[in-house]
Amino acid sequence: MGSHSPIIVRAMEHSSEEMAALEERRMALSISEVALESEAIAGGWMCYSRPGCWSNQANAMGLDGPVTEDELNRLVKFYRERNAKPRVSACPSAHHSLVKGLESRHFELCEILTVLARDLAEPLAPMTSPWSPPDQMLEIRQPLPEEEGVFIEISTSGFMEHDSESPGALAEITRRVVDHPRCTPFLALWDGIPVGGGLLETLGDQACLIGTSVLPEFRGRGIQTHLMAHRMEFASKTGAKWITVSSLTGIATERNARRLGFNPIFAHATFIQNAG
Repeated sequence: MGSHSPIIVRAMEHSSEEMAALEERRMALSISEVALESEAIAGGWMCYSRPGCWSNQANAMGLDGPVTEDELNRLVKFYRERNAKPRVSACPSAHHSLVKGLESRHFELCEILTVLARDLAEPLAPMTSPWSPPDQMLEIRQPLPEEEGVFIEISTSGFMEHDSESPGALAEITRRVVDHPRCTPFLALWDGIPVGGGLLETLGDQACLIGTSVLPEFRGRGIQTHLMAHRMEFASKTGAKWITVSSLTGIATERNARRLGFNPIFAHATFIQNAG
């Protein structure tokens, strides 16, 4: 468990490796339920929707034991038949045969996300910023049915800044996530204008913050932090015991999560096969 927060580990009654496995399984199940195609493989799922869609990935492989050569070959074939580059995630709980098999097939590390977690039983510390307590101009609530399109556009705006290849696929898969029974969307409005959005997913004791964006001209006002805190409070009321969020290192998501008491629990690595 190393230097990970003893409060998190004790309250959640899981080691860091156990939490990594639980989070990977949640992610794999969720993607399999919203992707247009999914097949079970090596204890996890490989999924595909549209060209360029983030759901085109395999998750939770190797959590139940070794990953065989046949399974890895089937994975590569699944994506190649769909003209997609095979993408596979791995966490510290995965059997070493997964990464070894990926390396032998010329997969390369393309992304590392830090997964942070927080015990929802711990009280939320007061947020310290010029916008705390929330300015009266800021309102966070669930979107009305007629606001779903606006929510999807805003909550995906930050992702489109980095990947504008498939806006249609992103909107389609986001709508499927919004409509998923375990997901709840939240819209942030500034002086009545929609400026940000994010989703909360719950699964038993687990909850997860996903798909959060704030329009560029409204950043730096604490909106993302308040979106996080609002969803945390909602998750606690649903009975969830702990909550996670994934982030690249050094960006606003990680900084805001740490301010709210989140601590890193493991690194989520994504590998991609560009050729071969």
